[in-house]
Amino acid sequence: MNAGDRLRALARRFCTCDTMDRVVDPLIADMRFEYNESQRAGRPWQARRRRAAGYLAFWRTIGFCAARAALGSTRRWANAEGHVMGRTLGYAAGIIAALVFCLALLPFYAVTSANRVAPHELGKLFLYVVPQAIPIAIAFGLPLGILVGLRGRSTDSRIRWSVVAVCIVSTLVAFGICGWVLPETNQAFRETVVRSRRPLARGANELTFPELNAQLEALQRVGRTDAARPLVYSYHARLAASAAPFIWGLFALALASVTRRTFLSAAIFVVAGITYIACAVAIINGGVETFRGLPIAYTIWLPNVCFALMTIALRVGASKSA
Repeated sequence: MNAGDRLRALARRFCTCDTMDRVVDPLIADMRFEYNESQRAGRPWQARRRRAAGYLAFWRTIGFCAARAALGSTRRWANAEGHVMGRTLGYAAGIIAALVFCLALLPFYAVTSANRVAPHELGKLFLYVVPQAIPIAIAFGLPLGILVGLRGRSTDSRIRWSVVAVCIVSTLVAFGICGWVLPETNQAFRETVVRSRRPLARGANELTFPELNAQLEALQRVGRTDAARPLVYSYHARLAASAAPFIWGLFALALASVTRRTFLSAAIFVVAGITYIACAVAIINGGVETFRGLPIAYTIWLPNVCFALMTIALRVGASKSA
C-alpha cells in the first residue's frame, strides 16, 4: 500500500462518499500525478515539494471534514431527548455569562473608584479581572443550568453521563484558569494599577501551580513552614475552586433526580449555595491566622466535601425510592 492509498483509507473514516468523490480522490490523484511527473523529469526536490503541498492540502481537508462531523455530532447530541442537553447548556452558558460580568464588575469598580486609572486602560483592567470570576461563575452557573435544563424530566443514563461529561470539561477549564491564566492576569492587573516600571514581586496568587509547588518544596526543605502557609492556602483554594464545578454539578444532577419541581430544587440549591458562600467568606476573612490550629487544606476543602457527601446521600435516597 503506497502513501496515496493510506491517505485515502484514513480519509474514508472522516469524509462522506460525496466528499471523497469530489475532493479527496481528485486531490490524491493530482498529488500522485505531479509527484510522478517531477520524478520522471529528474527533479527530486520539486517532487518532494509537490508531495508536501499535497499532504498539506489533504490534512486541511481532513481537518475540515472532522470539524464538520464533530459539529454535526454535537448538534445531534444537543437536540437528542427533546433538546435536554441543548437547553441545559444554553441556560448554563447564560447564567455563567451573567455571573462573570457581575463578579468581575465588583473588584473592577472597587479598584477604579479608589485609584486613578487612565480611561484607555479601563477596558484592559476589566479583562484582567474576568478570569477571577470565571471559576466561581462556573461553579454556581453550571448547576443552576442543570437544574433548569432538566426541569420536569426523568434523567436516563444517557443524559446523566452527558451531564457528567459537561461537569468534567467545566472542571478542566476552571483548573486551567486557576492554575495558569489567573496568576498572569492578576500580575498584569497589579502592575497596571501600580504603574510600576519594574515587574512587581509575585505573591502566592500570582504564581502558577508548578511555581507554587517549586516554592513550597524549597521552603519545606529549609523548614520554613510559616512562610509556606500563604502558598498552601492559595494552592488549595484554587484547587478547591477548580473542583467545585464537578462537585456542584453532580449535586445538581442528584437533586434533579430526587425532585422534578424546579422551584424546590432551585431553592434547595440556593440555600446550599448561601451556606457554601458563608463558609468561604469565613475562611477568606479568617485568613491564615484564624485557622492556625487546623490544617489549611482540610479547612478549604470542607465545603466541597460536604457537598460531595450530600450528593451521595441524595443518590442513595433516590435509589432506595426507585
